[in-house]
Amino acid sequence: MSNEIQSIINNYRQKYPLYNHEALVEQMIKDGAISRDAVNKFKSDTSLFLIDNQFNIKSGEKLGITEIMGGYFSSVNEIPPETSFNRQIENTFQSKTQGDCWLLSDINALNQTDWGKDIIRNAIIPDNNGGVIIRFPGSPIEQKDFQITAQEIQTAKQSGHYSKGDDDMIALELATEKVAKEVVARGIGRRVEDFDEVIGHKSYLTNILLNEKTYEYLNISKLLTGRDDVVAEFRNGLPESENILKYLAENPENTSAVCTFDHLRDVFGQREKDDPVHGYHAYAVKKIDYGKSVTVIDPYHTDEEINLSWDKFVNDVESVFATAKDDETIEAMKNSLPENYFELKQQKLDESLESLRQTKLEQEKILQESKQRKINFEVEDIINSIQYLEDDIKNNEKRFPKLYLNFTRYKTAMNKLTKDNILSFLEKEPDIILLLDRYKSGLFNGNDKKELILPIINALAEKAKERNIDDEIVEQFKKTCNKELDAVFYTDEKIIQNEVEKIIEKIK
Repeated sequence: MSNEIQSIINNYRQKYPLYNHEALVEQMIKDGAISRDAVNKFKSDTSLFLIDNQFNIKSGEKLGITEIMGGYFSSVNEIPPETSFNRQIENTFQSKTQGDCWLLSDINALNQTDWGKDIIRNAIIPDNNGGVIIRFPGSPIEQKDFQITAQEIQTAKQSGHYSKGDDDMIALELATEKVAKEVVARGIGRRVEDFDEVIGHKSYLTNILLNEKTYEYLNISKLLTGRDDVVAEFRNGLPESENILKYLAENPENTSAVCTFDHLRDVFGQREKDDPVHGYHAYAVKKIDYGKSVTVIDPYHTDEEINLSWDKFVNDVESVFATAKDDETIEAMKNSLPENYFELKQQKLDESLESLRQTKLEQEKILQESKQRKINFEVEDIINSIQYLEDDIKNNEKRFPKLYLNFTRYKTAMNKLTKDNILSFLEKEPDIILLLDRYKSGLFNGNDKKELILPIINALAEKAKERNIDDEIVEQFKKTCNKELDAVFYTDEKIIQNEVEKIIEKIK
């Protein structure tokens, strides 16, 4: 073997220490550093250069024949968790606690084409330890290769926050998450946290906004191809953008596409229960039969296809994002559009953003009204549970200090007070402190009365914290009220009432 070949192998082993034999060879051939003929001079997981010289290139340490023939160049002693990578995407099923339909659908769309499958295969490079290296040519940071270990795959599976069915897809999710975290950490982008409460955990695979003005998000197609993923798009209501659908239908071998459907129908309950698609969700486009039908794939169950009539699709779809195979395809797609298309697109985007803002305001109003209805129901339930309190006090004054029979009932009612409903309750029952102060079921004031009043104090304190009232003010409020409630001989209800009124003023 020539010194030139030896030097190439040496350099690549140092540059890609985690690559296995197959991955390293493919990388050298791809780079044009070595010919296919030279590959035949390789031994499995090692090279003739290593056999001749018996040195580990990484460390310079002398190797024995067992290590050389076995290719054991890793210092890892533990057996990594079992993984299965074939650099292909099989049926996958989106996790219900991860809002990454955009990522899964984009990959599923690429997976419908030969060129897309090549892009996916080139991005997944197995290592020697049951993991992979994910290569993102379009990474917005200088790092392009991201190591995903077998243990990370195992942990991801156990968490339930990632897709099921294919280790290659999980690796792509994990690598994208690493990019997203770094983007956010560097201030290149930010997390839009609207969905965190819905999906139940802090996600870096949901809404990573890169550009506030253009509303550009981190996108897997761009990460994989290194090109802008959306060169043109169909957008409902945008003049002549239907040309994109026609181009996609006529050139399925050169394009892939992802679509989303009208989310306002979901918000305002206008979508039929048996509707096969819904808003706030991305689907891979499998086939467009122009003027007749469109077939899409839901990332929640990629083993099934959803066939939509043409009228259903064009009337309900919100947008279709197209990814091109190469620059030639990009140019052809642009030529199919009117000259002022991108100006119209930006205008439509601005309108959509304003509509989105208005929709969000409307949603917030609906949510607030719904929350208030819930609060009103809770308050009504509490009031109904203590409606006999005043009569109970009057009827039992002469029987003091006998325990009131309804104490448990009143206590249960007052324990339903929370930071959310406390203000509404006190608005309807402004004299509740004075009334509860008269409730004496034991010697002196008794602990019973404290148990009834304390939920009010605690709920107000929590509400004050939520409104960012100074901690010292909140603690002083609690301290003053508790001091009165703990008094041995009597409680000055006016002090507690005064403290309650002061804290309410600050909260409002």
